Amino acid sequence: MISPELILQRTGIDVLTAEQGGEDWKALRLGVITASRAHAVLATGRGGKGWGEKKKSYLMELVAEVCTGQSPEIFGKPLEWGTEHEAEARSLFEFMAGKNVSTENIMFKDETLRTAASPDGICADGYGLEIKCPFTTTVYLDFRVNGVIKPEYTAQCQYSMWVTGASGWYFANYDPRMKREGLHYVLLERDQETMTQFDEMVPEFIEAMDSVLSDLGFQFGEQWKV
Repeated sequence: MISPELILQRTGIDVLTAEQGGEDWKALRLGVITASRAHAVLATGRGGKGWGEKKKSYLMELVAEVCTGQSPEIFGKPLEWGTEHEAEARSLFEFMAGKNVSTENIMFKDETLRTAASPDGICADGYGLEIKCPFTTTVYLDFRVNGVIKPEYTAQCQYSMWVTGASGWYFANYDPRMKREGLHYVLLERDQETMTQFDEMVPEFIEAMDSVLSDLGFQFGEQWKV
């Protein structure tokens, strides 16, 4: 685990007090490849070749964050709903799974600070936890009844394992509107094929990002300078 002192030295931000969703937390993520957007790094073009549009767009988003020191604000009722119910979902997961869960604000893979994940929890068994609180009950039921997990959520969990080294990640859905069985979870195991994809595609993505930054006269790290 990267020491808080090193992160403070590199960014000027105390990671121990940078609560998820807060301004310091948002600042720490500037220009960093994060788990919630990992699916974009894996996006390919037609026929599974080259870079897909999602990947190209994400690269430019991160470049913009380094160049400006700012990230676009994201609003919406689904996001607000998820934030409002996350804590109670985590508590219910602890009760149902019988596992103590600690929280981490943000976890960087290595000292380059180029890749990071913000788990919704780290369980006492060493596995991570990702919680989703669907805005509509039909989405919850699709997961509960049919086992459907959106590809971007699977990528998020696998990337979190890649960053942290965990061998498993709990994926949970919570819907407080359900009169019973309002929380359902499964354990996703570390997939070596996906790990290999990240091993290959993340460095390639970073190299491309640095090339664009260099052309613009910037370098990674300037997003944290006053």
